[in-house]
Parts: sequence; C-alpha cells; structure tokens
Amino acid sequence: VEVVPLNHHALLSYIHSRGIDTQTARQFCREIHYELHRRHYFAIAFGNVSGGYEMRNPYYKGCIKGKDISVIRYNKDIIQNHVCVFEGFMDFLSFLTIRQQKSPDMPCTDWQDYVILNSTANVDKALYPLAGYGHIHCMLDNDEAGRKAVEAIRQEYKWCVRDASHLYSGHNDLNDYLRSLKVKQSQDLTVTEKPQPELDNRQNPGEKRKRGLRM
Repeated sequence: VEVVPLNHHALLSYIHSRGIDTQTARQFCREIHYELHRRHYFAIAFGNVSGGYEMRNPYYKGCIKGKDISVIRYNKDIIQNHVCVFEGFMDFLSFLTIRQQKSPDMPCTDWQDYVILNSTANVDKALYPLAGYGHIHCMLDNDEAGRKAVEAIRQEYKWCVRDASHLYSGHNDLNDYLRSLKVKQSQDLTVTEKPQPELDNRQNPGEKRKRGLRM
C-alpha cells in the first residue's frame, strides 16, 4: 500500500524492546503498510539490492518483492578496506547500537561497509559484492548455518575472512548479545550494597593511620 518513514509507536516500541537505538533504526529502516486477504498490516522494512524489503514486526518475519542481500556503503565511489557481514538487519542495527554506546563521541560506524545476507541461503549472492575488501568480518549466528556461511565466504577469500562470532560467544546472535547487555545494565542499577558494620575508629598505639577509600 505504502512505504513511509519509520514512526509508528508500536514498531518503535518493538525496536526498543530489542535493545536497538530507535534513531539508528529510523536512519536505515522504513515503515511499510500492506494488505493480505483484505486485511491491513504494517511492519519495519529494510531495503535490499533488488528493490524489495525485508519485513519484521513482533508477529511476522518475511519479505516483499523478492528476497536478496542488502549492501550499505558510506562512499559509493570507494570500497573501504573493511566490511562487516551480518545475517539479518536486526544484527546490523545491534552492531551500530553497541558501537554508539561504547564510543558515543566517535563510534566509527562509517569506517567500514556492510553486507547483510537477510538469510544464510543468500551467501552466494554476497560473494561478488565482497570482492576487493582487505578484511571481511563475519558476524553471523552462532549456529551450524552461520558456521557454514562463514566457511563458504572463507573458501572464496581465504585469509581476508575473520569469524568474529567469538565476540558474542554464548549468545545466538548479536541482537541476543545486545539484549543481554541491557539486562546486565538494568541489574547493575538495582544492586545495592549491604550496609557495613560500623568500624571502631580508634587506633592502637604505634599503628599508622590508614588512608581513606578512593573513588
């Protein structure tokens, strides 16, 4: 029906629940409205190289106008030395969110290009766009499909490929890792120290006075 800027409160709430920065999502995603069997639906839309959209909302994950990879280059005339490969656009947005949280003054999110498979079945489609990069950082899911996709890219580009999934080992994917960080942060805010017993401030003869606690 229509594709508009991402503004619907339900979709932004869903983005927030995934731990992703909403302004980052607005920069790269759109809001798509469509009809199916005479019923109206809406979802987050992420464009691919075929002119189609990967769609996501809390209840549905799919695509419209054909499934394909997505390629994001900050400078269309120059191939960066580094490129990051993700399985889905939620992982891509999670990566940008983590970078911005760790280095808000200089997140360096424009120092590399990005390829989003939108499915490990699309790995062959990504091989040609990955040509020319000196360093290919694969941040795919920690499962068998993710490992096979990394191996397929490594067979083509050998030593240029780095499997970076160890950075979020113990988690299914980057978004799962991001959400775990959010949970830990909220837990840290609720932790309160147990009151310490009052210490006797008197000194024993000949004992040196101890230095106070430092911040």
